[in-house]
Amino acid sequence: MKKFLKKFLKKLMWSLGILLGLLILVYLFAWYGYRHEAPQAAFGVTFSTVMAKQLGFAPSEVYDAIINDLGVRYVRIPVYWADVEKERGHMDFAEYDYFVRRAEENGVRLILAVGRKLPRWPECFIPAWAKNLPESEIEDGLLNQIRETVTRYKDSPAVTGWQVENEPYFKFGANCGAEKVSEEYVRREIALVRSLDARPIAVTDSGEQGRWLWAASGADVLGITMYNHAWNPTLGLVRFHFGPGFYRLKYWLLQLLLGPKLVQVYELQAEPWGPTLLPGYSVALQKELMSIEELRKAIKYARQTGFDTFYLWGAEWWYWMGKTQNDWNYWNEMKELMKQGV
Repeated sequence: MKKFLKKFLKKLMWSLGILLGLLILVYLFAWYGYRHEAPQAAFGVTFSTVMAKQLGFAPSEVYDAIINDLGVRYVRIPVYWADVEKERGHMDFAEYDYFVRRAEENGVRLILAVGRKLPRWPECFIPAWAKNLPESEIEDGLLNQIRETVTRYKDSPAVTGWQVENEPYFKFGANCGAEKVSEEYVRREIALVRSLDARPIAVTDSGEQGRWLWAASGADVLGITMYNHAWNPTLGLVRFHFGPGFYRLKYWLLQLLLGPKLVQVYELQAEPWGPTLLPGYSVALQKELMSIEELRKAIKYARQTGFDTFYLWGAEWWYWMGKTQNDWNYWNEMKELMKQGV
């Protein structure tokens, strides 16, 4: 018995040693080993009416500057239900009509995001009149708004794809954003968009903390985030030290489980994340958290992941820095980047 136990323990220790060695190799690859830039990369921005207003601007002013001066040709725009249907049964798309028309006039390619959970805090954008309705009525109202949005813009040559919800399986935000969106609802929303238009549908997930599999399984495109820092109420500034290989390993695992799947970076951090919403803390801290050097490092790092499409997160803030602080360094830095994109 002692001989058997000794032999068993020896094999167990050998197996654990091999497993530990493999884990160390995976760690070293994920954090340090992978550095591979795609031959060509496309850079665009996410544009949010919520963020433009939060910084004190008319959305059309910021949007026009992004297209005309910054020279952006790839834009992701959340179509907020709370903006479109402020009164029940009355939908007003005038603001979004303007964005789409300007995109058509300037050769800009748009991805329009629809759903209840969309980019920018608090992530949840249900109209005030709908918040206390039964869940079934909220979902029916949302599906109606999605139907109207897709029907209205599906014939636009500027619209190249759709996004359904924003990180629906990742708990982040307030109100409905604090919980996962029901998988059943997400599937219904995807099915509705597919029934109306043949363009690709994206679903997004946290690049750092998400599992990717559920978001990718029902979509044509998986859109991920890519952050270098966040702010925790308890810990303060938290920096992520993932290497480019971290994202690549998750990408390869996804391909292994689902087969070929297009993955793009829909939210590449290019603005600071601080203790309160922008611009509610000092400009000095903003510039410390996202200096020009940090911005350059984030772009270089993103390129090294091997992905080829990136939507930068922060265009409204670059504009705010220029207009209110007379610091156009961020804006001009990104203008040069846009000239390099495909």
